[in-house]
Amino acid sequence: MKVEKMKQNRIRETGERTIKLVSYSLTILFVLVSLIPLAWMVSSSLKDDKAIRAYPPQWLPSLPRSIQVTLDYTGMDEAASEFYEKDAMKAMWYPWVLNKLEGIGEVKVRGIKDGRLIYSARTTKPNFLAGQTRVVPTSILSDRMMDSKLPIIRDKKLSSFQWYGLARGPDERPSPDAAASAAVGEETLSGRFLTFYASKGLVQGKVAAIAETPKLLSLFDSFLGLNKLTQSSSQEGSGSGFGRWFANSVTVTLGSIASQLFFGGLAGYAISHLVHSRRLKTMLLMFFTATLMISDTSMMLPLYVTINELHLMDTLWGIILPHTAWGIVVFLFKGFFDQLPKELLQAAKVDGAADFRIFYQIAAPMSIPIFTVVGVMTFLPVWNEFMWPLVVAKSQDNWTVTLALNNISLSKNASQNLLMAGGVISMIPLLLVFLTSQKYIEKGVSFTGVKG
Repeated sequence: MKVEKMKQNRIRETGERTIKLVSYSLTILFVLVSLIPLAWMVSSSLKDDKAIRAYPPQWLPSLPRSIQVTLDYTGMDEAASEFYEKDAMKAMWYPWVLNKLEGIGEVKVRGIKDGRLIYSARTTKPNFLAGQTRVVPTSILSDRMMDSKLPIIRDKKLSSFQWYGLARGPDERPSPDAAASAAVGEETLSGRFLTFYASKGLVQGKVAAIAETPKLLSLFDSFLGLNKLTQSSSQEGSGSGFGRWFANSVTVTLGSIASQLFFGGLAGYAISHLVHSRRLKTMLLMFFTATLMISDTSMMLPLYVTINELHLMDTLWGIILPHTAWGIVVFLFKGFFDQLPKELLQAAKVDGAADFRIFYQIAAPMSIPIFTVVGVMTFLPVWNEFMWPLVVAKSQDNWTVTLALNNISLSKNASQNLLMAGGVISMIPLLLVFLTSQKYIEKGVSFTGVKG
């Protein structure tokens, strides 16, 4: 006998499918629209300034170009290496500054004499951007200018120069004539470089060959050279750069999170399980939650006076101290600890465990979700904070990422791709926190006693 299983027909409300379709469509549309600024920032960090300002907007970056120049010194009597080094610097820096808005990734110059390679030199885009305001601040170029700029290039290591010697260098076959090797036309970068060499007369060597090739790795010059570029714009004598400012933000954020978890967790646990008077418990909870009604702006002056009296101005501790304990953190911890089984905690106390031991051996391991929620909730405002670090950090050595990005945006020679690259790097920790903590955040909020 066959028993037929009857499928239960689920009752569907009128318009249910339409509501779902509209809901999913709006959600997907909202996510896509929200990602547009992020996509533009990432794309702009890989482009040069000319491509960023292009109209209509150019979403995909074009590959930067590598310019290779060969200079022939056959017939010249000059033997000093400094003469050739200065000539190589002029061959790289002078035409580059006249075409700095173009997508140049690097410039290489080789010097040959009597069929031998006597030197090789190279300047990358990060080094050019870092030293352009000091080496070639204007488009008025002269031979005497490089005499005063060559020590700067050496001291800051803005260009590499390797001297092989007039007689010890490797054999180098004469290259084709310059006009033949650069027959691509003046509209190309190599053609513009060749025109500069022919018209200005500042470079002593004869152009034996010139070529250009795409350079894929130069797309990431804004990231690779961000620290060096920001060091060049920092105060004289300061070793600060984006790497140090990023480390300062990490230190301030981790210090604030650690203090919030320690002090907030202890306060929340004490109110939940150690205070037995209902009236006192309510008063303490109201005291902490009342701090939420005080705006950050009104607290700025008393905080400044307090930090100044403690002699913590222009220190990272001065930035961290106001974030050691927030009222909302105590409230969230208290709500979560109320959900813990009191029988387990009482059994530990009967066994002779002290209150602090019960907290860190029993309560804390069971409360990882709320610790994660508080950590993320502290991370977001502290990492993105601008006003309080601006008040406390007087020197660039104690700047955070937000102050660094503000300084880059206000610089007269600010590069838009550099600013975008800094924004992308500063956003990476936020993405990592959300991707790794989402599960604990959802679980923690559901047990805090806060219902949405």
